[in-house]
Amino acid sequence: MIEIFTPDDILKIKDCYIAKYIKNLFTNLLTQTSDCSLETVGGIFYVENKKDFDDYKSFGLSSKITESRFEWIDLIGNDFLDGCIVLDNDRAINIIGKAYYFRKGVLNYEPDKHS
Repeated sequence: MIEIFTPDDILKIKDCYIAKYIKNLFTNLLTQTSDCSLETVGGIFYVENKKDFDDYKSFGLSSKITESRFEWIDLIGNDFLDGCIVLDNDRAINIIGKAYYFRKGVLNYEPDKHS
């Protein structure tokens, strides 16, 4: 898992498609804070394998990640999903990864472009 709180963290992502998506998301989220870090408003997490979902404490959560914890999960292309979990009134996290990792880690359904 790659935790993304600063622009330098995006450089750790090797997949060009998803790095570009995350950079745009990061830029949009950064408008919600006066810092150069997302930590005050949440964060972005890039899941690199299905076992990353088991380490829920790294996401700032106190219990296991299940499908019902997500406000939404969108198919963003190239078989990647972006899911959002609201932590409190001021913070939310985006979890991004291959659809396969979500299916094996948290989903009870097959995502499609219309979900």
